Amino acid sequence: MRKRSQTKGIFCIEGLWDQDLRVGSTVQPVLELLHLHENVQYIHREYATREEFEFYVKKWTQKRYKAYPILYLTSHGQEGGIELGGEFYSIDKLAELLVSKCSNRVIMFSSCTTLKIPKNKLIHLLKQTEALLVCGYRVDVDWMRSLALELLLFSRMQDNEFSGRGVDAIAREAEELSTSFSDLEFRVVTERDIK
Repeated sequence: MRKRSQTKGIFCIEGLWDQDLRVGSTVQPVLELLHLHENVQYIHREYATREEFEFYVKKWTQKRYKAYPILYLTSHGQEGGIELGGEFYSIDKLAELLVSKCSNRVIMFSSCTTLKIPKNKLIHLLKQTEALLVCGYRVDVDWMRSLALELLLFSRMQDNEFSGRGVDAIAREAEELSTSFSDLEFRVVTERDIK
């Protein structure tokens, strides 16, 4: 088990998966598994509105949450954005919200088809936010398979520094993992894609 000081925490902001509040779908058990078996710390918050979503995203950028460099956005998605209670929220809008606030941080979209957009839009998100890495899916994904891929990737992220070479290693490992999950069309964009 890793020491707490060696882990990279996950800041998860999860949308409502169903309008019926009796449906209890959540990614929290995956986070709990990482915590129990690898000592990965996490914060998990749910949102139902754009205001709640933006509130939590802004919280993540605060210095007090520096130990949680992985932003894990889980919700329904559409090409180029995510759904916020029936409202479309574009990655361009997210880039505006996070201008220059993601140094040494990673953004993972756990949402269907969000990254089914031209690469230059993802590079714009990366440049504007100064994130080290942005990743997510280009197609509608199977819930269990996508969670399995994300669990493995989060685990591998713990073994690499969030720096140039470390991020390149994470990107290579993500690409390697995604070959076993090729149907998910997982996409990774890093600083090396800007050059």
